[in-house]
Amino acid sequence: MANTDNNGGSSINAGMRPEGKVVNEFHSNDDLDKDANAHHHSLGSGSNQAASGAHRHDGTDSLQLLEGVDLAGSRGTATAINAIIAALVQLGASDSTTA
Repeated sequence: MANTDNNGGSSINAGMRPEGKVVNEFHSNDDLDKDANAHHHSLGSGSNQAASGAHRHDGTDSLQLLEGVDLAGSRGTATAINAIIAALVQLGASDSTTA
């Protein structure tokens, strides 16, 4: 069924919408990236910004994955394996390993 109420996909009647200039003036005073509860967020790696859908976690366009995590011990030893498991747990993995 065709939309015949002239809303053009908006919840506000087209004849009642403010002009673009007025909307831009309101937006210039909004709380962009002010805190986690801000109405608008720009893209970036800041704590109050949104990440782009194409971010890589390599530190160039988002936070670097595992930044600050130290993997210690000789490769192939229990110390190194435990450090790897601890790093993965920090990222949200569940540790169901046994000794």
